Amino acid sequence: MSDLEIQQDDLYPPEYRAAQKAQATALKAEASDHGLRMETYLVPSIAEWVLTQVERGRFLDPSEAVFAAMQVFTELDAYPDLHEELFRREITKRLNDDGPTIPGDEALAGLKERIKRRAEREPPTWVKVPYPS
Repeated sequence: MSDLEIQQDDLYPPEYRAAQKAQATALKAEASDHGLRMETYLVPSIAEWVLTQVERGRFLDPSEAVFAAMQVFTELDAYPDLHEELFRREITKRLNDDGPTIPGDEALAGLKERIKRRAEREPPTWVKVPYPS
């Protein structure tokens, strides 16, 4: 089990994770032929960055930005040593950060609270602009 899976297991109930995995299994074959349409949620800092990039014309819309990010992510998968080096650099950067520290239990409790609050409120939704005919 990866570190990410262990972290997610701490945040989400097992039945929720099992339902997500079952849906992935059920859709995988058809998605391999036809692609996958989905709704996605971006945390505020990433949402702000993506919308800024759309405003600047770097991407046509948020889905194009997510597509580009996923392309980079899948390409990075082919180079686990590079992925590990980037991860190591990020850890080093954060360890050298002089900002305030938060104990692990407190940080995890805060994450769970943020997830709960976000589940109680609908974020704004990007509406695809129809292509002019």
